[in-house]
Amino acid sequence: MKTKTFDCVEMKNRLQRKRLNEYEGLSLEEREKRMRERIQGDPILGPVYRELINRREYRHLEVAEAAPRYETRRS
Repeated sequence: MKTKTFDCVEMKNRLQRKRLNEYEGLSLEEREKRMRERIQGDPILGPVYRELINRREYRHLEVAEAAPRYETRRS
């Protein structure tokens, strides 16, 4: 049996908590603006995002409303 050295579920939960804390207290519009700025500044996602904007494919760019609290349960 292998010993697990990386816990992807814990990483996801940690990053999700970080984002929830970062967006806490912001309105939906402020969250959307911050998310779009982060995406546009990303060297990989930025060009894809701008291409979708140029092609007017907005349906791919929607930001989820009110952050749901997704968490995994450990058995």
